[in-house]
Amino acid sequence: MKTIITASIASIAFSWSAFGAAEFFTRSQLIERATVIAIVSLEEPEEAKPAGKNTDPFADVAAGEKWIYSRQATMRIEKVLKGEIPEEVIIYGDESFICAQCKLSKGRFLAFLRQDGELWSGVNWHLSLRPIRNKKVEWYVSEELRYPMEFTAIP
Repeated sequence: MKTIITASIASIAFSWSAFGAAEFFTRSQLIERATVIAIVSLEEPEEAKPAGKNTDPFADVAAGEKWIYSRQATMRIEKVLKGEIPEEVIIYGDESFICAQCKLSKGRFLAFLRQDGELWSGVNWHLSLRPIRNKKVEWYVSEELRYPMEFTAIP
C-alpha cells in the first residue's frame, strides 16, 4: 500500500511541475514571436477594468483567451518597428500566472506585444517591456543568455 501511495504522489508531483513552467525567450525568439514591436510610453498603471469577451459578468476582471489580468495602463505608441497597432491602446499585465508576469510601470519602453483575445499584452512576461533610459534600452548581453541584461544605445 505504501508503494502505491508513494508512486501516486511522485506521479502527481512530476506531472504538476509541467503545468507551472514559464518559458523565457532568447533575443531572436522575442523578436520573432512578437506581433508588434514598438517604442512606447506607459502611463501610471491601475487596476484592470472588466474587458474582453471572455470576461465573467459577475467578476471585475480583464480576461483574454489565455490569462486574467489584474493591471492595465494606457500605452502611447511612439514608433512602430514591427506590425500594426493603433496610436493609443490599453496594455494589460500582472497575469493570473503568478510564476511569471508582465509587471506594468510608468515609463518609456521597447515593447514586444501580442494580443490575448481582444486585449494587448506582452509576448513574454517581464521580458516584454524593456526599459529605455537616457537613449539606452535594457537589452540582452548575448543571444544565448536570457540574463544578464545591460543598457545599450538605441540605434
